[in-house]
Amino acid sequence: MKAFTLIEVLVALVIFEFGMLALAATSAVAARDPGVANRRTRAHTVARNRVELLRADSCQPSAAGTAAIRGGLTEFWRVDASGSRRVITDSVEFAVEHGRRASVVIRGFTLCAA
Repeated sequence: MKAFTLIEVLVALVIFEFGMLALAATSAVAARDPGVANRRTRAHTVARNRVELLRADSCQPSAAGTAAIRGGLTEFWRVDASGSRRVITDSVEFAVEHGRRASVVIRGFTLCAA
């Protein structure tokens, strides 16, 4: 019957330990960032909804606006008209850790049929 040597067991334990440390580091990051992930998802939804709303009224002239949204989100949108083409840009800023801010930007294009 063949048995493992002490060196083989130690090498296996070191490899297992590195794997467990990587797993612990990953779960620590995941546990720390659910709030940021939630704000990013909300920002993406707000931006997508604004672009779709502005695309529905695609024949409007160039326009811009801002809005403060509950939960610390700030939205900026712009419609640039060039002939029959409209470029709609919406960005939503939100707070992340250590007082920094991040943003989600969604851009849409549409043609005015008028």
